[in-house]
Amino acid sequence: MKKMLSGLTVGLLAFSAIGCSTNNGSAPSEKKETMPALTKTVEITMMSQGQWEQTGLLDVVSGFEKENPGIKVKVESYPFRQLFETIEVKIGSKSKDYDVFAVDGPLVANYSVKGYLEPIEQYIPASEWKSKWIEPSINAGSYDGKLMAAPLNTSTQVLYYNKDIFAQKGITPPEFDVQKRWTWEQVVDTAKKLTYDTNGDGQSDVFGFSFDQISRAYQMLPLSESLGAKVIDDKGIKTTGLINSETSIQAAKFYFDLFNTWKVSPKITPQESREYFKSGKIAMFIGGSGLTGQLTAANVNYGFAPHPFFAGKKVATPTGSWHLGINKYSEKKEAAGKFIRYITIGEGSKTWFNTIKEPSSNVDILKMIDTDKKYDEFPNNIYRIATYEAQNTAVSRPLTPGYLDWETLYNKAYEDIKNGTDPKKALDDAAPQMDRQLKKYESVVK
Repeated sequence: MKKMLSGLTVGLLAFSAIGCSTNNGSAPSEKKETMPALTKTVEITMMSQGQWEQTGLLDVVSGFEKENPGIKVKVESYPFRQLFETIEVKIGSKSKDYDVFAVDGPLVANYSVKGYLEPIEQYIPASEWKSKWIEPSINAGSYDGKLMAAPLNTSTQVLYYNKDIFAQKGITPPEFDVQKRWTWEQVVDTAKKLTYDTNGDGQSDVFGFSFDQISRAYQMLPLSESLGAKVIDDKGIKTTGLINSETSIQAAKFYFDLFNTWKVSPKITPQESREYFKSGKIAMFIGGSGLTGQLTAANVNYGFAPHPFFAGKKVATPTGSWHLGINKYSEKKEAAGKFIRYITIGEGSKTWFNTIKEPSSNVDILKMIDTDKKYDEFPNNIYRIATYEAQNTAVSRPLTPGYLDWETLYNKAYEDIKNGTDPKKALDDAAPQMDRQLKKYESVVK
């Protein structure tokens, strides 16, 4: 399988269309006029994310090619950050080299206004997908009333906890039942009891709680969403009065208090947080449903419960993940559409879920999880929580063509808050900066 060169090398490549046919004709006949016509095989190229080749994508490709013998799929993989660079270099220059490409959900609007995406519904009729994908995933893949990218999978977060620490302190852990999920207030009360000094030096070395993605929008947004706050307007252009509203500031104040008032969360980086939980330095941890394998391998005695919410307020959980898009400049859009259909709503969606083990956007797979008895047992039962959240509590990130600009400033504001900046000041400072960055998209927003 072809691995890709660096972003710089890619940028220096001459853009050229990939050859797309091979000959599969019969053996030559003595009479030239009776020779059957040659059969053409269309080859489409997929720009893939990271390690998908090792997590089931090639199995999906094999199944698709058996079902569609006239189409071959070539996969070219890029590391996470390099993928975004390559999309800008190749598709931004109207290259026809790629037919299908991985699209991070929050970037659908950006790629749509830039003209990178062909509307999916031209190749997969709405009558086929409207009842097959959960609404948050459809919304995340849509822009200006059109489905621009098909959801490959979704995501959810749960509250992990260290059973040994809870037992040592004689505290009953949260329940698995989504109807009995803990409030953030309960999390904080318990976290205070589980933050302590083990060696007598006067410094806490076990902390009650942490996020996995510390200060990052994906996990931070449910705080304000649970309180009912909006962070950006419906056009995805204006944030002032929203990101720094009284309710948004209330959510940010809660985050500030975790680190600076209650001091139940360590001031570490996202790169460190997961290791802290694995090593028993954190008692409760918000993380993705796909972490069970890592935690089991690390011999962590862990349990999990549904994502918390603020008492008396809305239950809001993170969601969103990868989609697949058709390159606007592809000359093989019909074949690309067939492949996307196969992996998202066809037989390939089952293969993909069974290998990648990320929550599915496919309603049929969610129904299967609800009824298959193998999901009764730990840790497979985490998908029961994921299935419920995907259909009932999931809230997508803001739909804006300037998502990366907005997210960069959002993450910085929350990192500053973590480190002691007054929440109101941090958000008041961020709002006009966000508006300036998003204003450049105003002319393309309808």
